[in-house]
Amino acid sequence: MSDQRYRVAILDDFEKIADSVPAYAKLTARADVTILKERLESSEKIVQTLHGFDALLLMRERTCFSDKEYGRLPGLKLISQTGRTARHLDLPAATRRGIAVAGTPSDSGTTTRELTVGLILALMRKIPQVNQRMREERWPALTGLMLAGKTIGVLGFGRIGREVARIMKAFDTRVLAYSRTLTPEKAAEIGAESVSMETLLRESDVVTLHVHFNEQTRGIIGAKELALMKRGAYLVNTGRGPLVVEPAMIEALESGRLGAVGLDVYDIEPLPMDHALRRFDNAILMSHRGYATVEILSERYQQAMENILSFIDGRPDNLLNPEVPH
Repeated sequence: MSDQRYRVAILDDFEKIADSVPAYAKLTARADVTILKERLESSEKIVQTLHGFDALLLMRERTCFSDKEYGRLPGLKLISQTGRTARHLDLPAATRRGIAVAGTPSDSGTTTRELTVGLILALMRKIPQVNQRMREERWPALTGLMLAGKTIGVLGFGRIGREVARIMKAFDTRVLAYSRTLTPEKAAEIGAESVSMETLLRESDVVTLHVHFNEQTRGIIGAKELALMKRGAYLVNTGRGPLVVEPAMIEALESGRLGAVGLDVYDIEPLPMDHALRRFDNAILMSHRGYATVEILSERYQQAMENILSFIDGRPDNLLNPEVPH
């Protein structure tokens, strides 16, 4: 690859961090860089805005690309993204069109498990509600619940679910865990109990979702599963929105079957301003912040920019489609 002046677009830098990492200065010395802080909402807007760029830097899954967009961006040579998931990209189509796709290492899950624990505590002690009412009245008498002694159901026992379970044990809770491959011995290593999904739903005061999202787990929590839960139990989802059947969850909130929800993810992101979830005081709503900390975003932007620089130097690195010709 010759050392030509590349045009690079950095998409969806909502947190305004991209230009703060050391690699940004190196990249701007080698390429013309445009940072886009507003979401490109449509295919037409994507094509109009990005026409003429050689490389794109994507913040994970915030903008989707299909063969339709690739076909109208003939100069596109590289997509450098944070993370390694490609569900927002048509990777085979990119490969066919000779577009290299580079990724960065997957995160450890630390940020997501921290947010999960934060949501559980906020739900139990009604932290957002008390905080809001402190601005509206002198001394709000809004009582919460103790976490100690409660039963926490951890659905999914991978790198995040396992650590959430371990942390919950430190709060003197009973932890129930379910995954298809979980053994009693593996659960017992951190003091959890391996149970059936039905038992987990029936006995938990809080259910938190950490299963990998795919077509088999889509809608794993629907009307049937919500009906099994204790009346007034809490549901936390920091995984993916479609793990839960959204209309069924809203109906369960309306009926009181669900006492509250803590959500970081949704079927549609950003969540529409008129969405029904926004009207519930007992719904703590986050804007997909599980991944979005200063430390992680800075680290991933640095790595993604280094991937662009390597590509410009003619030595593509960390490709998700290494078979693409270069």
